[in-house]
Amino acid sequence: MHSTQPHRAAGEGQGANRGMTRRLGIAATAAALAFLAGCKVSVEVPEGGQVLSDQGLVCEAGETCVIDPSNTSWSESFQAVAAPGYVFTGWKQGHSFVCEGTGDCTLSTTGFAGNAQLEALLDGDVTVFVAPQFEPDPEATAADERYDVAEWQAFLATVDTPAYRSDEFLYQVAPDEGNCDPGVLTSDATGRFHSALNLIRKLHRLPAVDYDTFYDAQMQQANLVQLSNGYFTHYPQSGDTCFTDDAAAGAGSANLSWASWQTDPAWSALGWTNDNRNVSSLMAAGHRRWALQPSLGYTSYGQVRGYSSMKVFGFGAQAAYELPADLEYVAFPYRNYPHVLVTRGAYPTPWSLSMVPASGSGNYAYFDSATITVTEVASGNTLNVHSQYTDNRGFGLRNFLSWMVDDWQHDTEYVVTIGNVQTPDRGIITIEYPVEIDYEEFQ
Repeated sequence: MHSTQPHRAAGEGQGANRGMTRRLGIAATAAALAFLAGCKVSVEVPEGGQVLSDQGLVCEAGETCVIDPSNTSWSESFQAVAAPGYVFTGWKQGHSFVCEGTGDCTLSTTGFAGNAQLEALLDGDVTVFVAPQFEPDPEATAADERYDVAEWQAFLATVDTPAYRSDEFLYQVAPDEGNCDPGVLTSDATGRFHSALNLIRKLHRLPAVDYDTFYDAQMQQANLVQLSNGYFTHYPQSGDTCFTDDAAAGAGSANLSWASWQTDPAWSALGWTNDNRNVSSLMAAGHRRWALQPSLGYTSYGQVRGYSSMKVFGFGAQAAYELPADLEYVAFPYRNYPHVLVTRGAYPTPWSLSMVPASGSGNYAYFDSATITVTEVASGNTLNVHSQYTDNRGFGLRNFLSWMVDDWQHDTEYVVTIGNVQTPDRGIITIEYPVEIDYEEFQ
């Protein structure tokens, strides 16, 4: 054997003798060296990556590359390189597989010189195996997943149609403003809102929330006091027409909305997530932050004529689920996204990002020095970003950043890059994710 150049063969390599082990250094025992001293090193690469070596070997997925250690000064270091969409999880273990761990693997015959028995093994008929293990990258897999377009097409075809705005659909007991009776919604109406909210949360891979009927009456009272006094506030006052303690508690713990017509409950869920008509603070997008709060857990819904409410805290119980361990942030819009949630024109929608701290504590200034870039993938051009805003206020997730983007187009791929994000351990990270706002699919 006189060459370290690899010989390539298709398929899996098979060794006649699998009694070798990895040489870990010159100080290893003679017995261990003997196991390494065989004729051939067979590099077997499965789907998902390649193996490179410092001697110029490039062994691709599906290949077996055979190396002949030629003398007592041979040494070669192997590196496993995962393909896009895969991660390297470690070298394969087992009989005659000689690498271990997740670092580079170095094999060597140095130290054999002068030992007749070990030198003789260089001419033996022994093969050892080097095999990386690759698995699909869960994050890359999630990145390639698209929301269920057909489900959204069917949903949007029904939104705010007359059938879902009618008294018959909405009310089990119709409101009677003159007698301060807020009425009672049907289970179909509250279920319509609940389903729409969870459909939106699924776009962000957030857990579905449960529905709590106990607070439905409170939500109805909160809407009735708005209607009866012709105002729009989280803080109704004692003495106001149709005021009750439940009205105050409900208005203070809910997203509120108002329209001049009776709306489909699903439309309310879309409006609070879009949040482009937030009269209290557009860039704070407080309604969206509650709708997309990862640990929201529960909700309740009310509607009295054009006034609607969604309870977002004060349930007296924690969410009945655990958040995904890899949930680092909630971005809006995010990856492929239905156009109905992101608007342009006279009432543009703020784009946003909220961090999800592993500790559960939200009060940290991640974005005080953040930079925002939105880049069109096809051209490489950057869009104009302005009105950058950040706060740690208690609207859902505290760690919040928002901005406006000019001249974005539907059905166009963009990459959002948030740089100089400060972490609680005093590190600096960059967050990057794709966005494409779908329109053509819904025409």
